[in-house]
Amino acid sequence: MQPDRGDVVRSADPFKLGEDRQRPWLVVNNDGHPFGDEQCVAVAVSTKSYDESLALADGVWEVGGVPRESFVSPWAVHSPRHEDLVAWQGRVTDAFVDRVVKELTAYLR
Repeated sequence: MQPDRGDVVRSADPFKLGEDRQRPWLVVNNDGHPFGDEQCVAVAVSTKSYDESLALADGVWEVGGVPRESFVSPWAVHSPRHEDLVAWQGRVTDAFVDRVVKELTAYLR
C-alpha cells in the first residue's frame, strides 16, 4: 500500500502490548519524506479523547471513516513501513491535516 498525506490507514501500534496491537494512523508527511516509497510519518487515531485531541468529525472525512467516534493524537507519532499497513480506512481533508501538523509542530518547537 502506498499511502498519501491525509489517508487513514491501519497498522501495528508500537505503543500497545498484547494481541490487539493495531490502530488507525493518519498519514501527515508530504512528498519531501526521504524514504517516502518505503515508509510514512503518521499520528495515532484513538477512541480516547484528551483535551489536546482533534476530533475526527464527519465533516473532516472526504471518503471512508472509522466505526467509532475517534480522535487524532498529534503527539503520538509513528513511522510505519508500507508493507506493515494492513488496511486503508479513508481520507480526511487537507485543512484537517494542516491543523494536525500545526499542532504536532507546536510540540517540537
